[in-house]
This record gives sequence, C-alpha cells and structure tokens, in this order.
Amino acid sequence: MTHRLLLPIGSTALALLLAATTVAAQDYDAERVPPLRCESQFNKTEQCAIDRPMRLARQLSVTRCVENRNWGQSRRMLWVTDGCRAEFVAGEDADWPRPGRGRERDRDDDGERLVCESYEKKEKECRIRVRHEVRLLKQKSVTTCIEDHNWGWNRRGIWVSDGCRAEFRVY
Repeated sequence: MTHRLLLPIGSTALALLLAATTVAAQDYDAERVPPLRCESQFNKTEQCAIDRPMRLARQLSVTRCVENRNWGQSRRMLWVTDGCRAEFVAGEDADWPRPGRGRERDRDDDGERLVCESYEKKEKECRIRVRHEVRLLKQKSVTTCIEDHNWGWNRRGIWVSDGCRAEFRVY
C-alpha cells in the first residue's frame, strides 16, 4: 500500500519540478550575467577576478560590507576581507579599464615573470619594462597583496610595500 501511495506523490513532485524548471528557463535572459560571489571566510582576505567595475548587489554576511573598508576593487581584482561576504554585479563606469592601464591581452601571450618582494614593510621597486599590464600570479607572503593598496605598476616596473611578496606576469 505504501508503494502505491508514493508513486503518485513522486510523479506529482517530478511534474512540478519539471514545470518550475521550464518556467525558469523561459524567464532566463541569455544576456544577463550571474552575480559574482566573493566571500571572506574566517576573516581572511579573498580576491576575485573581475573584468569590469562592480557594485555590491546583495550582502550575504552578518558583517556589514563597506566599500574601501572591507571590500574594494582595482583594475582586475575585487577583494573582500574581515568577514564581508556578498554578491556583486557589474556597475556602470565608462572609464574602464582606467586610462593608461593597458588593454585586454591575448591569453596565449605568456609575458615575462618577475618576483618582487617587500621586506621589513619597506617599499621596493622592481624595474622592468611594462608594455600593457601586470598580473599577480602567485603570492609568496603571509601579507595579502592587494593591487593599488600594497602593490602596483607603471611603465617602469612594479612596486610592492607593507610586506607584499609575489610573483608577477608582465605584459
């Protein structure tokens, strides 16, 4: 008797699930980009790659996310720290990427690798010719390296400070 009762209930549940999936698929806009979820777990800094300016869409944490305090962004990276967990969506900014900061590069172009390290919290400049851009490949320090905060670059090279030590790719 139990098996006879479960069959209609299971069929009904499956039909409702299929109907909901069909409606969701019809409502989905192919042009819409899903939000970017970036989360600071255990109060550690997390970096999430971006290709355009972002704005906070939905806070997921109990900790209040405040721009330039526990979340922020630079050319290619959005960072969260101190327990901020949120979903971000593309913001409006006609000036992206920022002037003088390079252009999109072919992903097949390997560029040149360079290690630049700040010791004893001192600023260090590592000279190398930068034609288009610099990307952080691998962080070597305990200190979190955050672009435009404790590392950056210009046409003459890369600078690091406040204990940031990392391997970079220069294009």
